[in-house]
Amino acid sequence: MLLTHCYCLLALLLDLVLVAVVKGLVKRRRPTHNKMDMFVTISVDKYSFPSGHATRAALVCRFVLRHLVLAVPLRVLVVLWALIVSVSRVMLGRHNMTDVLFGLLLGYALYSVVEYCWLSPLSAPALFALWSH
Repeated sequence: MLLTHCYCLLALLLDLVLVAVVKGLVKRRRPTHNKMDMFVTISVDKYSFPSGHATRAALVCRFVLRHLVLAVPLRVLVVLWALIVSVSRVMLGRHNMTDVLFGLLLGYALYSVVEYCWLSPLSAPALFALWSH
């Protein structure tokens, strides 16, 4: 169980770094509409592409669906949660639709990469060797 939590933490940390790098490279400004309430928010960055909320929602959604045994209605709710988080970013005027769509794809792909590296036949024995020491 602890390894699973470490795996999720690693994926989320990689997500933070990857989103920051892509935002720094692309430098797309946030939408100009709905900026009247931006003075009450604390923003880490001023760029919008990709949506970090969408990447993390997709990543956590895949993690939960993969590692928890859930009934079908709960699985549907987890997917709906990720979609609602993503759509809310557009509705709040913080992101364009393409920011959110790319964020969802990036989070989905990042989970696949982390899962492959974490659970690959080459890296798994090394991780278990570290764990046993």
